[in-house]
Amino acid sequence: MSGYELHQKLRTKVVRLTKKKAYPEAIAALHTGALELLSQGEQGSGCDLGIYMLDVYNLADTPVTAESRSRVTDIIAAAKPDFWRKKLVDAAVKWSCKSGGDGELRLFAAKLYAKDGEYSLAEPHFLAASGTDVEAAKEFARAMAAWLSAVAKRAAQEEGEERTQDAIERIEAGGFALRATLPLLASNVPAAVAFVQTYLETLTARLRSLLLPISPNPRAFSAPNGTQTDFKLSITANSELNFAQMVTALSLAAQAGVNDALRTAWLNLVRQFERESQPDANAASAIAQIGTTVFGIAQRRQGGNMLTDMMASLFNAPPQQQRVAPPPTQSTRPAPPQASPATEAKADDLVDDEMD
Repeated sequence: MSGYELHQKLRTKVVRLTKKKAYPEAIAALHTGALELLSQGEQGSGCDLGIYMLDVYNLADTPVTAESRSRVTDIIAAAKPDFWRKKLVDAAVKWSCKSGGDGELRLFAAKLYAKDGEYSLAEPHFLAASGTDVEAAKEFARAMAAWLSAVAKRAAQEEGEERTQDAIERIEAGGFALRATLPLLASNVPAAVAFVQTYLETLTARLRSLLLPISPNPRAFSAPNGTQTDFKLSITANSELNFAQMVTALSLAAQAGVNDALRTAWLNLVRQFERESQPDANAASAIAQIGTTVFGIAQRRQGGNMLTDMMASLFNAPPQQQRVAPPPTQSTRPAPPQASPATEAKADDLVDDEMD
């Protein structure tokens, strides 16, 4: 029987079964049929039956369990990396949301995408999985380090590019770190800590020149509120990477209690970051949310100045109001950080002579 014939026969059979509400039989038929078609190289037909199985899951109000998840991951794992697989993954995530989401399913999808080098597709799944799972955050860190390396390698091979891959990685390491660190801090501080520590361990294992030649490095972090933690700061020439570590260290200290000294340290850190890096709208929004959820500082009103409004909140004054242009109508996740020649001189002045 050809793949087309099997596909049509199974769809017809499932229609009859679902009319009789024989959902277990319909699910079993679709699961087996999808795997058979995928083994024959019938990517579209196999994924279509997988999506149909998820439709039947929804009809039957099938919750997320180890068994129901494994049927889905069986089919996803058998599919080739193309748009059909993405449609199947998206349908699976949508189904799992009816049960409040499924971190294991999201981590499975993230690791699968990362393995195939589809890091931009893996990123939102890693973020979702890391929101409740510290081990997922470690996997996320290793994937982001691999993404950084892949981007730097491509950039170094471009015509006219004189920088080495290592030099580009040193420059762009902070941007990749912040893509994960800021949203994780706003939702799960331990996961953010795990991400930052694993990310730095992974990078410095292959890129020792990332660390400045000072001793000790890494060095212990002394919290303004007196909290003792085992978090260590790796001092680098990358201001964004240093910021990612400092904001994580302060947030970790805040878990034991927030005092004025800690809030002041946070505000000073944000002010320095705004001055040196000019964060985009997504980063600014995440920073404001961290200020609220971790440090108890009310978010600024739309159109105000982030630092001024946080200071106002600290001293019980109303937030600053400004007349500004309307905000963008669309909000999108930033594109993968690209190698930026404008920041090369700052980093290389500090590290290249000693460490290249």
